[in-house]
Amino acid sequence: MEKVFHDNEDGTLNVSVTYVEKDYTPVVQKVIDRLCEKVTVRGFRPGKAPKERAMAYLKSEDIYNGMVNKLIDKDFPSLLDGFEGDNEVANIQPSLDIKNDDKKKSYNFLYTFVFLPSAKVEKITGLNIKEEKKEIKDADVQAEIARLAKDQAELVPSKEAAADGDHVSIDFVGYVDGKEFDGGSAKDYELVLGSHSFVPGFEEALIGIKEGDKKTVEITFPANYLATLANKPAKFLVTCKGVKKVVLPELNDEFAASLTEYKVKTLDELKKAIQEKLTKDAASASRADKINKIFAELEKTAKVVVSDRYLQLAANSVQENQINQFKQYGMTLEEYLKIAGLDMAKFQENCKNVAKGDAVRYALTKGVAKAAKLEVNDDDVANRFGGKEKFDSLMKAAKEQQEKNPSFNIGAYLANVREEILQGKVNDYLYANN
Repeated sequence: MEKVFHDNEDGTLNVSVTYVEKDYTPVVQKVIDRLCEKVTVRGFRPGKAPKERAMAYLKSEDIYNGMVNKLIDKDFPSLLDGFEGDNEVANIQPSLDIKNDDKKKSYNFLYTFVFLPSAKVEKITGLNIKEEKKEIKDADVQAEIARLAKDQAELVPSKEAAADGDHVSIDFVGYVDGKEFDGGSAKDYELVLGSHSFVPGFEEALIGIKEGDKKTVEITFPANYLATLANKPAKFLVTCKGVKKVVLPELNDEFAASLTEYKVKTLDELKKAIQEKLTKDAASASRADKINKIFAELEKTAKVVVSDRYLQLAANSVQENQINQFKQYGMTLEEYLKIAGLDMAKFQENCKNVAKGDAVRYALTKGVAKAAKLEVNDDDVANRFGGKEKFDSLMKAAKEQQEKNPSFNIGAYLANVREEILQGKVNDYLYANN
């Protein structure tokens, strides 16, 4: 058997395996023997006919397929042994092309593996990317306090006319072309006026409504609505069963102490805690923005290689994840496309762009790690879980779980943890050196 590696420089690796007659003949004989054991010849018990008689019943394609499968089973596990390239092979089933050379009496098995995305980066330090830091002002603190107060607000029943921001409890029945339509009716529905959760025009029409009022609301469904209702005029018969006003709490020490998010006792302490949190959040955001700009700069000069097959599989995964998210919200893909104003081709293109962005980021991260000689060791992993003692205890429990449930993959989980740690090290390095 002769094995040759060839990096195609397009994100794929060819492994060419050639079997000459002396390599495959013993395998063919074993396949023939096994097939003969399954042949039934008249006058003989099953599998007991002489080999010469039994062979007459064998099909050439069965012998060929048996040989191919035997050779694959024998050599595939060690197929990448001896490969000394820099790129890492992805966990993706390789394609296989088999050709026969009658003159040389040989078979060539050409496997095409897919590499993980890779990048050769040039300058990784001294890029002088400016960090745009945000200064937290009193207005930002007051805005956060207002948000917290709104979360703590009480809803108080009111006989007054409903205004923007008020909560109304309504019964409604919707009609299109004079007939009720599915999903157009509800009882005791709690609606926040101004939330824009209903069709445009519906909430605005309820401004001024009072408890006990009945009102007819006429709207036209927008063009990007569900196909069965898009652009159609509709009429809703609405009965207001109650109005509730939002009453904000008094901004004092008692209010500050009631907030579990901030462990403070006074309003002044709350303002200080919010200032610290917003400052910290702003620093994290500006740091992330700088890192993103550094990666964008690296991409301009880096040689990034992502195979077409890897990108397509990654795009399929992104697409599947998004469709599953739609389902969680009770929405079909078709409904989402209609609301978003997309066709299937554009949706798939968007998924591919997401996948490409992720692949490029992964490749650049690996490229920087290699250039800067950044690695993840066992101590890094253990520290992620609180130290060696805690990590060893967790791994012991995980292994016991894996023995009970083989689908529980510890290795894959730890591989993801290592990738996260490496990404963090690369981010720290780029931020500190640019």
